[in-house]
Amino acid sequence: MSALAAVTPIRPTVERRGPVLTTARAAEYCGIAVQTLYNLLSQGEGPKAFKQGRLNAFYPTDLDEWLAGRITDPEHAA
Repeated sequence: MSALAAVTPIRPTVERRGPVLTTARAAEYCGIAVQTLYNLLSQGEGPKAFKQGRLNAFYPTDLDEWLAGRITDPEHAA
């Protein structure tokens, strides 16, 4: 067993089904501007993106997970 395998956590496989969304459709799904999504992706803060050729591809399950992490309760907001 290599040292890398000993320290690399194994994440459970996420089952991705459904339509594959383009960047424009993913932005619409999330309710944000396309440029905002591009900016977030370039900063490493956006949702999980895959490549389909030269284009980004997104699964709705990944977008839902990312959106859930961004939502805050206004009563507990700083």
